[in-house]
Amino acid sequence: AAAAGDFAAANLVREGGRRLGHVVASLVSFLNPGMVVIGGGVSRLGHQLLAEVRSAVYRRSLPLATGNLPIVLSELGDLAGVIGASWSATDQAFAAA
Repeated sequence: AAAAGDFAAANLVREGGRRLGHVVASLVSFLNPGMVVIGGGVSRLGHQLLAEVRSAVYRRSLPLATGNLPIVLSELGDLAGVIGASWSATDQAFAAA
């Protein structure tokens, strides 16, 4: 609905993006990752959500942590969680004891 121009839906996406961005900003400050990838079902909300997340993260985090920090949408879409879980299971199964 937001992509079709529904004002209320677009506001909900923006508010959700801001809230998600606040959480991601805390994680960025604590973990200092090299990249943030937003995946799963929420990634279907697209660039409108991504813009709000980026804005919140860049506002709330230190410039040193976000200077070269890409925040992108996953290319895996809804399969991101399943693929991530299978990689984790594979790593655990084949890890040296």
